[in-house]
Amino acid sequence: MDLVVGAWDFGVDVVCRDAPHLIVAHGLQSDMTAQTACTIGMTYLELAAPSLGLGTCWGGFFSAAAMFWPPLQKTLGLPEGHVCYGAAMVGVPKYKYHRMPLRNTPQVTWI
Repeated sequence: MDLVVGAWDFGVDVVCRDAPHLIVAHGLQSDMTAQTACTIGMTYLELAAPSLGLGTCWGGFFSAAAMFWPPLQKTLGLPEGHVCYGAAMVGVPKYKYHRMPLRNTPQVTWI
C-alpha cells in the first residue's frame, strides 16, 4: 500500500482513478447470501452501463479499504451491521472502441 499512498501524495489517484462516481454494494454481514448478491448486482451494473454510455471499473482497492479501514467505514455511513462487498467507479469512458479486435477462426470439431 506504500506505492498507492505515495502515488496519492504525488497527485495520482490510483484508487478511484479520478472517476466522477462510485457505487458501493453493501449488505448485512450476518446474511450468508449478501456477498454473492452484491457480486451479482455489480456484475449486472458492469454489463448494463455501456447501454447508457457509461464505463465501469471494479474498485478493488476501495473495497478492501472499506472492509478494513475504520475512517472510511465511518465516512460511508452504512447501516448498522452492513459491510461493503463491492465497489465500482462509473463515468463516461475516455476512449471509444470502434470495432472488435481481429480474432482467429475457432477450430471446432463436433462429435
